[in-house]
Amino acid sequence: MDEDALAGLCEAGLAGIEVDHEDHTPVARDALRAIARNLDLVVTGSSDYHGTGKVDHDLGCNTTGPDEYARLLERAAAASAASGRTTPDVVVP
Repeated sequence: MDEDALAGLCEAGLAGIEVDHEDHTPVARDALRAIARNLDLVVTGSSDYHGTGKVDHDLGCNTTGPDEYARLLERAAAASAASGRTTPDVVVP
């Protein structure tokens, strides 16, 4: 997905993109980080282990940074407030 497509999703409420994942090459991660920076998106990481074929990486090898996690929580709270809902309490490490 390119930056223009992601910009359209931002208009629809996209808050972040998964950058750090074992399936993403270093070049792809750099490109996604640049897009996130340009579009003010939260950068997340994941090392999910569902499905088949998950080899050559350990569960938890890619995570979301604490600063990005805080940004994600702030955006969730703002979206909830805008919709008239409340955000559930979240355990912050």
